[in-house]
Amino acid sequence: MTRFAVPLMLFVRTFVAFADPPTLPSQLTLSQALGIALQNSPNIRTAMAQLDQASGRYAQSKSALLPQMYVHARQDYLTVNLAGIGILLPDETGKLGPFASMNARVFLSQQLLNLADVRAWQGARSREESSRLLVENAHELVALRVVATYLEALKAKASRDTLEAQRKLADGLYRLTRDRVNQGISAELDANRAMQQVNSLLQQRQEAEQSYVEAKLSLANLLGARVTADFDVSDEAAYGTGTPPDRDSTIKAALASRADYRSAEASVKAAELQIRSAKAKRLPIIGVSVDDGQSGNTPVHNVNTYRVGGAIDFPIFTGGRIRGEIREAVGALREAQAALEASRSQIEADVQAAISGVQWALMELETSAGNVKLSRQEVDFTRARFAQGISDNTEVVNAQDRLEQADDGHIRAQYNLGLARANLARATGAAEKTYRK
Repeated sequence: MTRFAVPLMLFVRTFVAFADPPTLPSQLTLSQALGIALQNSPNIRTAMAQLDQASGRYAQSKSALLPQMYVHARQDYLTVNLAGIGILLPDETGKLGPFASMNARVFLSQQLLNLADVRAWQGARSREESSRLLVENAHELVALRVVATYLEALKAKASRDTLEAQRKLADGLYRLTRDRVNQGISAELDANRAMQQVNSLLQQRQEAEQSYVEAKLSLANLLGARVTADFDVSDEAAYGTGTPPDRDSTIKAALASRADYRSAEASVKAAELQIRSAKAKRLPIIGVSVDDGQSGNTPVHNVNTYRVGGAIDFPIFTGGRIRGEIREAVGALREAQAALEASRSQIEADVQAAISGVQWALMELETSAGNVKLSRQEVDFTRARFAQGISDNTEVVNAQDRLEQADDGHIRAQYNLGLARANLARATGAAEKTYRK
């Protein structure tokens, strides 16, 4: 990565954060919705900011292992009191000057052995990796939320469209009944009953239209786009396809791919390295330093001087500081291990619940589809009986009510299946990969 890359990335992120919200297309697919959300999600921006901080701490820890070089130059005009520094001369005041003094040199130092800093650098690298994985996890959580909200909008749209179709069916029954009343074949009560059903379905359809508008507004807000309901959701692929996978292999794959679990593993490794870093502070530190430059009265009256030195520091007594740092690091390790165990248990529960949810939703969808088929047949049979004058339209109205309930059950089954598959994709750490195609 070039030295211009990081400032450029920061500029791009800042520009995206403050750019005008995007306008949604008239026909919004799930893949488009997910792409927009991943660019605008505040949760992802927060995770990216935390990654920047972790990267900065990693760079700082790494710098302690690299050579340190700087240049220092000075030009002074000064007086000195020799008596003030313990040099006594007879019959003299001890004051010298004013005189000029100049020094300009390059300083270079390098630690040859400092295991504490080496372990701290390795720990910072693990913490940076943990933060990077948390960015991936933020993507997964955003993907799951977008899919769930998109499915809510699809469900509301399907309810609206189904109710409209049922209203037209009821209106057809009313017209047929009205014709029969005009011919003196049916009673006015039949026409009244049929009109009540038309009005009831019209009211439900109006309520469903409002629910669809609210669902679209909620989706636009989640995506960080311009909040409007002037678009439609139309991606039936959001319901997903396929049968539930094997439980044991899916759990194993989830533990290998879930970013939050891998982040927890990286946190445990960082905590282990922190303990080693604290313990290494009891070891000696060896370093060398070199400086070379010009010393004299002025920049044109000087001579070259240099210094080469080595040093070793060995801690003897630190008042319990190192022991306290080790104890703190051990506590942090235990906390990280507990979080890792809890994450593993949660992943196993998530996967098993998601697989069970898909299995149940598939059975529910099959049952509801069969119920819809039977209800449509009942409507056809009762309409034929009414048209032949065998019965009044009470049977038809009741059959159409049962068809409405069957259609509603089928819509809920589709939604439950889509949500169960989304939960399974999230449980296995593949939500973004599954839906962003």
